[in-house]
Amino acid sequence: MNEARPDLSVALEAYLGYRVHPFPGNHWGAVVAALGLVRAQEIEVPMLGVLADLDAIEPDWRRQSLDQASEAAAREIRARYTDVDERAGEALFWAYGYGYK
Repeated sequence: MNEARPDLSVALEAYLGYRVHPFPGNHWGAVVAALGLVRAQEIEVPMLGVLADLDAIEPDWRRQSLDQASEAAAREIRARYTDVDERAGEALFWAYGYGYK
């Protein structure tokens, strides 16, 4: 059971492989396992939109460390998308930071 978490949050965490894999990836099968095929298909486009928006956020390396930039990016996404909960925000922080390592 997903503890009544928003499907978008469940999908983001599963897709990225947060707390399951050593680095972020594209784990569509985990989304299907977590939500079922129909709900996974319904959330796929919004989920990919969130990830595209995350990828489009440019860090300011003159003022931000990697952790600060990752925190700011995750915070910005959570402000834009109310269905991104704290755990999904942590997954986004992890994925964003990993992308710049």
